[in-house]
Amino acid sequence: MIQRIQSIYLAIAFVAASALFFVPVVSFVDLDNVGQGSIKELVEIRTLGKYVMSMAGPNQVETYTAGLILTVLVTGLALATIFTFKNRKLQINLCWLNAFMAIGLSVFMMLKAQPESVGQVSNWTAKIGSYLFTVIIICLMLAIRAIRKDD
Repeated sequence: MIQRIQSIYLAIAFVAASALFFVPVVSFVDLDNVGQGSIKELVEIRTLGKYVMSMAGPNQVETYTAGLILTVLVTGLALATIFTFKNRKLQINLCWLNAFMAIGLSVFMMLKAQPESVGQVSNWTAKIGSYLFTVIIICLMLAIRAIRKDD
């Protein structure tokens, strides 16, 4: 049934994955162009791309298509898994698949943020988006445990 505890865990995973569309994963101040007379730039890495913050608002300078696709898949699969409550084996398999995709998304985002931390940057900060990956994976593992208890 939808009222079971695994549905709550999957709903939390869905909300956390949905939040990845709006929150940054990493932010830093780019110092690469300071010697050429330009100003420091605040840069945010999100699942949708790389953004440079300005007074007018965020300006997207790079798009991460793979990040977008993986985020949509993780979000959609978390929602779809809630409604497969009649087939427990399928629900467990979808949770495992979703957990592996969430790990893949996490690795992809950390690889995208890594080259930025090697250059001339300061104030490299992990934002709330980097912790949401952990929330998603933990909720999916708790959902698998609850589904197995139901059998």
